[in-house]
Amino acid sequence: MARCGACGRRLARPSPTGLGPVCARRLGLTSRPPTVIRSTNTQPDHIPGQTELPLVEHQPTLWSL
Repeated sequence: MARCGACGRRLARPSPTGLGPVCARRLGLTSRPPTVIRSTNTQPDHIPGQTELPLVEHQPTLWSL
């Protein structure tokens, strides 16, 4: 049976790092990838104090000057 590389405990499920879940958490490593939280809000939030400018089709830009 595999043992933890840090403390020597028996591992029920060996990990690629060679550490058990307790030692991985203690050392700041995680035994699973972080959960990604996706936002369902497609519009950016309004920032107080800023005014939205209308986009005109022929609005001059840096590249058109």
